Amino acid sequence: DGPIKRAYMQTKLQLQENKVTQKCFPPEGEVATTLTLILTIIAIFISARVVLGPIADIGGTIFALLMLILVALLGGKLVLLFSWALLRFCKLDIRLPPLLGMLIVGILLKNIPYNFGQFGRTECTADHKNTTFSGSIHELDAPEDHGSWKRSIPDDIQAEFDGDEFLDRVARSVGVASDDSHGKTEKMDDWECHPRYIGHDLDPSISRTLRSICLTVILLMAGLELDPVALMKLSAMVVRATFIPCFVEAIMVAILSNLILGFPWTVGFMLGFVLAAVSPAVIIPCLMSLSSRGYGVAKGIPTLVIAACSADDVVAISGFGIFLGLTFSKGAPLWKLILHGPIEVIIGVSFGVFWGLLAQWIPNKGHRHVAFFRWLVLLGGGLIALFGAHLIHYDGAGGLATIIMAFVAGMQWRKEGWGDHNPVTKTFKRMWIILEPVIFALIGTEIQVDKINMNTLGLSIVVLLIALLVRMVGTYFAVCGGELTRKEKIFMAFAWLPKATVQAALGPIFLDNVIKQTPEQWEVLGNKEEWTNMGNDILTLAVLSILITAPIGAVCILGFGPKLLSSDNPEEQSEEEKDVESKH
Repeated sequence: DGPIKRAYMQTKLQLQENKVTQKCFPPEGEVATTLTLILTIIAIFISARVVLGPIADIGGTIFALLMLILVALLGGKLVLLFSWALLRFCKLDIRLPPLLGMLIVGILLKNIPYNFGQFGRTECTADHKNTTFSGSIHELDAPEDHGSWKRSIPDDIQAEFDGDEFLDRVARSVGVASDDSHGKTEKMDDWECHPRYIGHDLDPSISRTLRSICLTVILLMAGLELDPVALMKLSAMVVRATFIPCFVEAIMVAILSNLILGFPWTVGFMLGFVLAAVSPAVIIPCLMSLSSRGYGVAKGIPTLVIAACSADDVVAISGFGIFLGLTFSKGAPLWKLILHGPIEVIIGVSFGVFWGLLAQWIPNKGHRHVAFFRWLVLLGGGLIALFGAHLIHYDGAGGLATIIMAFVAGMQWRKEGWGDHNPVTKTFKRMWIILEPVIFALIGTEIQVDKINMNTLGLSIVVLLIALLVRMVGTYFAVCGGELTRKEKIFMAFAWLPKATVQAALGPIFLDNVIKQTPEQWEVLGNKEEWTNMGNDILTLAVLSILITAPIGAVCILGFGPKLLSSDNPEEQSEEEKDVESKH
């Protein structure tokens, strides 16, 4: 052993014994996961830059997307770090979901420019003018080359970018300042500098496609988690807990949005089903924390809530799809409007059952790579269903078919010995590691603070809060008639509050559909500006529902759980008795 190797081993041993650095040498746990994801994203960006050339450079969609994922992941880790700090130093067990950090990061990247000082293509000052001095080689460029578009683009491709069709495509993604820049004569000696944002650099069509892919994975995971045996054994209470709160909130949102915000009834019901879905991503980790300490286990409360989570999402997504289809079928014959919903259900169920049966048997369980190909077949079927339903103008059928195909396929897989943690579900959960920051950061990038209608913002919050209160009352009565005590019913009302995943997936869809309408369709639908404003209001409400209910719901579940639920754990019971004695 040489002196270098001995020094290396001694240093490594010291780092491993140190409490601060032991998780980094070698990396393990959350440190290893974070470093792995960061290295993966950096490797993908460098690879894309080397392979694709300038099109993947800083300022392009690929760079913007990878930066969005990277910063969103870091935002999620900061939220986890904050929760850990609260537990370590304040003794508060408040497990805030990482998706909150991802959502906030998306909003920030859409509204905070990145090309001030020495960053970006154009050197900007705080008053949106060029700096008089530039430390960059690009100071030698001619003023006409200092536009807000990407560097190193040939003239023929630049001409294509400047065409009307392309400008229409990115009109929504480019800020107001950029809209004014086209067709404006720039002075050679005093040209204006436009701020640039990561959120603006994303191609809107790519954003829509990614959101649809994320929704496909969400629906497939929901379908796979539905256990047919457990569903057959479900009590009437779980069925009521699945349907009553969802329908009560959807109806209340529809009424309030019609009376207060002036939305049409079909749009109101569509918004109602967007907001009615609860989020397993927030609820399940909190309930698992309580059940590990024995709270509510004797009455089966964690099992009851978890079993109904996926079913609740299925009901909400199906209702949303049906009313979305009805909303954009305005002007169609009455018979077509009446049959639109049933046709969507028939198409969705038929294709879902057909593809689910295919996925049951192809490939068979003896295939060498059965897990990989079953995942591929199921994912392909979900994408066909979701994107194909949009092409035939029966959007609601896509989501329904995706859930049903996963459920039908899972029925046979369970008979073969695959349970909730089968290899296909594990693969989807691995995908979700990357797709979670994508979906929440992307919905964040849809929010432009300067374009939020402040006149309707307060009214929107009123609609949301009243609907939540009514939902809590509906949940309380939905779980009546069983063995639950009054305190346990109150806990159920709070546990059924958090929203996140479905709102992130469905929130922007209405606005996307508004943008896709043709001039001929607007002659039937009416004023495009009114519909665009409605789309922005729906998107804002979806984001607000996440920002308000996710942290409040998590705090209520973890805070009220020990107070309202009884525990089977003797240690927890003794702690409760000590708390009661200390109060007396």
